[in-house]
Amino acid sequence: MTARPIEDASSGARRIVLLVSHSTSGGAQEIWANLAEGLRARGHQVMLAALYPGDSPPQELTPPATWTYAVLERPASLGAKLAMIRDLARLFDGFEADIVFTALPAANVLAPVAATLARRRVRVVTSHHSPSETYNRALNLVDGLTGSLSSVAHIVGVSEAVRRTHQGKPAAYRGKLTTIKNALPPDVEARIARLAEARLGRRTGRLVVAIGRLAEQKNYPVLIRAAVHMPDVVVRIVGDGSEGPALKALAAELGVTDRVQFLGFHPRTETLEILAGGDVFVQPSLFEGHSLALIEAAKLGMPLVVSDAQVQIEGVTAPDGALCGVVVGLHDDRSLAREILRLLDDPVHYAAAVSQATALGAAATYDAMITSYEQLMG
Repeated sequence: MTARPIEDASSGARRIVLLVSHSTSGGAQEIWANLAEGLRARGHQVMLAALYPGDSPPQELTPPATWTYAVLERPASLGAKLAMIRDLARLFDGFEADIVFTALPAANVLAPVAATLARRRVRVVTSHHSPSETYNRALNLVDGLTGSLSSVAHIVGVSEAVRRTHQGKPAAYRGKLTTIKNALPPDVEARIARLAEARLGRRTGRLVVAIGRLAEQKNYPVLIRAAVHMPDVVVRIVGDGSEGPALKALAAELGVTDRVQFLGFHPRTETLEILAGGDVFVQPSLFEGHSLALIEAAKLGMPLVVSDAQVQIEGVTAPDGALCGVVVGLHDDRSLAREILRLLDDPVHYAAAVSQATALGAAATYDAMITSYEQLMG
């Protein structure tokens, strides 16, 4: 395929591939879908792509956007994986990509190699949405090597805490690290603003909401155990995942099935409505990157209770250094229950937490996020 003229590539508009490892609904996929909308609105040609489809329904996209795949099923053999790299290079060439932004470990590792094999010059910007220690050890090692390739121009961490976890990689890698925090697109912000307005003046109930996959990362056992110490509080968990049966069994064992509700997966619009109906947002995760659910809860003006993992503390810290949420120990169910009850029982404390969360939510701006990614295009 003949490359486009140089003057075309040097104009303001770029041909951009936003690549993830798989299209299953999740935080990174949601952020990339949001980023695609913002970059298109600024005149760029954007393809949302995944190495392969996921095991669950794909992240919903705003029409006419669709998912493009390098291969149609997850490769199992080494030969199939090598062939996928070739197919990915062909995808870059076929789209005449100028730059590729990647998210999730496999995409981060394979895109720089595919860009090196492509017939045209393709710049790659990889991104990390969770700490390095949460990755497969071998994949994390390979990431340090592929991220050092000349095809990789920048490496983004979605929080300072996430970025710091990758500082142990080669010097060529470390020199490319930067931080861009997540934000919500205008349509989601507008929907949240309407929901936040409806919340004003309503009487505070005793409903706790948590959002996220039923996975070990989310540390839901501590929240279920905390429910034992909150006999008049209802906990709603939105999401599905492999840990579902074990979590439901724990709730039954502890005798809290009447107060811990597993609502399963819901589309984003419905999830926001469920969130807005709650009184306190709880995120006891072992790790996060820069959680969209946390930003959504903050913009709704919901008191925030998070774990004391470093990435979580940063997530509830305002740009001026003010702590805008309640932080509790990772496995301290009694403290978690105590802090939730204090919020629900003390109107003055609750009002202060609402004010802090609102200030934190206002600091996450979509235009700043889009501009930051745009500036990495060179």
